[in-house]
Amino acid sequence: MRASGILLPVSALPSDFGIGDFGSSAFEFVKLLKQGGFKLWQILPLNPLGYGHSPYQPFSSYALDELYFDIASLTEEKLEPTSKINYEEIAHKKHEILYKSFMDCKEKDHKKTLSFMKKNEWVKSWSLFMMLKRKNAMAAWHTWPIEDQESINNDNGELTPEREYEVWVQMKLYEQWMALKKFANRNGIRIIGDVPFYVGFDSCDVWANQDSFLLDEHTKEPTFIAGVPPDYFSADGQRWGNPIYNWDLFEKNGFSFILNRLKGNASLYDIVRLDHFRAFDTFWKIPSSCPTAQEGEWIEAPGYKFFDILKKELKKTEIIAEDLGELRPEVYTLRDAYDFPGMNVLEFTFEDINFDVKKENMVAYIGTHDNDPFEGFVEKMSEEQKAKWLLALKGYEGESLREKVIEYLLSLPAKYAIISMQDVLGLGSETRLNSPSIINGDNWTWKMKDYKEFVALLPKLKESNKRHRR
Repeated sequence: MRASGILLPVSALPSDFGIGDFGSSAFEFVKLLKQGGFKLWQILPLNPLGYGHSPYQPFSSYALDELYFDIASLTEEKLEPTSKINYEEIAHKKHEILYKSFMDCKEKDHKKTLSFMKKNEWVKSWSLFMMLKRKNAMAAWHTWPIEDQESINNDNGELTPEREYEVWVQMKLYEQWMALKKFANRNGIRIIGDVPFYVGFDSCDVWANQDSFLLDEHTKEPTFIAGVPPDYFSADGQRWGNPIYNWDLFEKNGFSFILNRLKGNASLYDIVRLDHFRAFDTFWKIPSSCPTAQEGEWIEAPGYKFFDILKKELKKTEIIAEDLGELRPEVYTLRDAYDFPGMNVLEFTFEDINFDVKKENMVAYIGTHDNDPFEGFVEKMSEEQKAKWLLALKGYEGESLREKVIEYLLSLPAKYAIISMQDVLGLGSETRLNSPSIINGDNWTWKMKDYKEFVALLPKLKESNKRHRR
C-alpha cells in the first residue's frame, strides 16, 4: 500500500509545558494527519534522553522518558512559550509534579504498580538504576560508590517509595502512549518508531548487562566505541561513544539482548525503523582512546544468523532498514535477503544518476532528522545547482523549489514517502533537529509553536496525496 507520512518527534509537538507529550496536542496531530490524507507518523526514540539530550544515547531501551508524561490533569501550571526546548527546566518541573502525584495515589495504585512490574521484567532493573542515579545526582553509573554499582547483582526487588515511583511513572507512561497509539490506529495512522542500533554507555542496559559489552574490567568504561569513519557528514567521522556489543556472547545466547529490545519496540510501534542497519553487516570499531572516529576497523557482524531468528520471532513486524552512508554491497544484499525496504534521501540522491529511484520497496525522504531542512539545504546550493534542480523538477506542481520537491517525492514509486514537518512548513536551518557528531545547545531543541500554518496547508497536502495515490 502506497502511503505518505510526516516526520515529527513527539518532543516537537506544540505544548503548554515546553515540550511535546502524550496529551491532547498529540491526539490533535493525529486528527490533522488524517485530514491531510497522511497514513504514517514517524517519530524518534521515546526512551529517556541521555548525553546531549540525544534520543540515540538513552538511559534505557525499554523505559519511556517522563518528559513525555501528559500532566494536564495533574496541574494547571504552564511554562512560558519558547521556540526551543529547555530540557533541564522541564525535567525538574515535571518530576516535582509527578512525584507529588505519585505520593497522593501511591496506596491506591500499589497493586496495579506491582502487577505492571511483574508483567514487565525490564522495569525491575530500570527502577533500581534510576533510584540510584537520582541518589548519585545523575552521575554516570561507573562513578557510583561500589555498593551501588554492584547492587544489581543482589537485588531482592524491595520497593522503596523512590523505587516504586519509577515503576509507577513507567506504568502511567505506557498507558498514555498505548492510548495514543490506539487512537492513531483507529484513525488510519500507523506509527513508525526509530530503534537505535546501539545503547548509551550510561544506561540501565549496560549497567545490568555488563558482560554484553566490551568494557574495561577495572574502570568499567568502554574499551572500544561505536561510530562511522569520515564521510559526507564529517571529515573526522562520527565518534558516537556508544560501547560495542560482545557479539560472541550474543551469538551464544541466541541474540536475546537485541531480540528483546526489538520485541519491546515492536509492541510500541506499527513499523520499526532500524537505525544504522549497516552495523548488522559490518560495524566500525574505534579504540576508546582515539579522540576522533578516524582510527578504527570494520568488523563483520553475524547479521544473517540474527535476522533468521528475528524473522521467526517477529513475523508480523514491519521493518525499515536505515541503509545510509558509504556502504559495501554486502549491506544491500543483507537488506534484500529479508525484503526490508531501504531509504532514499533526496538531499543525497537527487543528483546521483546511478541511484534507482524506480524501486518500490523503499521509503523516500527529502531529508531525515540528521539533515538540514530543505530550505536551508537550498540556501547553501550554488546558483548552478539550483538551476539543475529547477530544470529537473520543471513539470511538477508548486511555485517554490521546496513545493516541487515535495510533489516529486510523493510521485515516486517508493512504498512510503515521508516529509519532515520543517519541510512541510518551509522552515530553514534554524529548525534543524540534529547536526551529527556535534554537541551544542541547538540539537534536539526545535518544537512547533502551534498548528496554524500546518492546518492552512492541509487541503493542498490532501490534494497532493490523492493525486499521487498516497
